[in-house]
Amino acid sequence: METNPFLTGPINNEVDFCRAYDLDTKRNIEKILTENQIFYFCRFEDRGFLWRLFHPGQSSACVFRIHDREVDRARELLRSVLGESNHHKKEGKK
Repeated sequence: METNPFLTGPINNEVDFCRAYDLDTKRNIEKILTENQIFYFCRFEDRGFLWRLFHPGQSSACVFRIHDREVDRARELLRSVLGESNHHKKEGKK
């Protein structure tokens, strides 16, 4: 988290929210977040050479980052896409 000497609080409040491993899921998440005006950032996890060698055909993960105040609302909106697994709930609490 970055701090600015002219401001009293933190500047960057983004948290890792969820990961999408296929293009359809990524598009569904993007559509829902955009329609509900939740701003997000997608970061692609680059897999190393050995991982790609032993896992052919599997794409890298897209990590969605959102503002920490939007986590609960986004979790409600994306319940149908992400499911109810504890894996996604833990990532939103980071």
